[in-house]
Amino acid sequence: MQDREPEDFRETAVLRNIWAIFRQDKVALASFYLFILLILTALFSPLIAPYSANQQFVGFELMPPSWVEGGKIGFFFGTDDIGRDLLSRLIIGTAYTLGSALIVVIFTAITGGILGIWAGMSQGIKSRILGHFFDAFLSIPILLIAIIIATLMEASLMNAMLAITLALLPYFIHEIYQAVQQELKKEYILMLRLEGASDWTLLRETILPNIYVQYIREIARAFTIAILDISALSFISLGAQRPTPEWGAMIKDSLELIYLAPWTVILPGIAIIMTILVGLILSNGLCKAVEKYYE
Repeated sequence: MQDREPEDFRETAVLRNIWAIFRQDKVALASFYLFILLILTALFSPLIAPYSANQQFVGFELMPPSWVEGGKIGFFFGTDDIGRDLLSRLIIGTAYTLGSALIVVIFTAITGGILGIWAGMSQGIKSRILGHFFDAFLSIPILLIAIIIATLMEASLMNAMLAITLALLPYFIHEIYQAVQQELKKEYILMLRLEGASDWTLLRETILPNIYVQYIREIARAFTIAILDISALSFISLGAQRPTPEWGAMIKDSLELIYLAPWTVILPGIAIIMTILVGLILSNGLCKAVEKYYE
């Protein structure tokens, strides 16, 4: 058996203790399981959905949900104007909306985290130039930047993901940069520098543990923005195109039916809201667990 370093055991113990604290919050724990369920749904949506996303049932157009008079249990959430099962489209749409958002967030969190820490650890004129560069982006909304970038490319879900990633990265880098800079200005960091501590030691032993909560919050914020912006770009025809069952595109396709068949618009909207809510509750619970552990 390969020998393990003492740091390996310490990191395992930290994660175990944080998980033990996190489990005490029943609401956060429920959100964790719901989030795992959403990810599994996105991964195995073709196997879970009762019908194909684009399968049309002639004669069953605009069927109301099963709990409404006139609905059928075979179409639990009803059908749209061309007879497609809404439940199947919502399930399969999880892979497009949630899956795309997760890809954007993972890339942003890794790349933005590394660049933000590197920028934050920079000193002198380089640090000031980077700070002013990132500050310039704060005056422009992320969605507006994403729309500008998306209009320069062919309308597709992949290009929408790229546009949102490019728009989100400067904001993420800026927040991590600011968090690291604030830590570097604290007195205990100055004392450690005087004692001869290297930048790597400071980063690993003091700075990173103190910005974990900020990092988690920025990931949660990026997740919320990614979900909303992917849906928004699809809604204005700059993202997923017909007949892709992305939730924002589903709302756009059924917007004219809002009074005739409101479930075709409301249900995808509820899916977006609930996914964001689960992500926010999970991140808040995780932040509280980390803060309580390091108290």
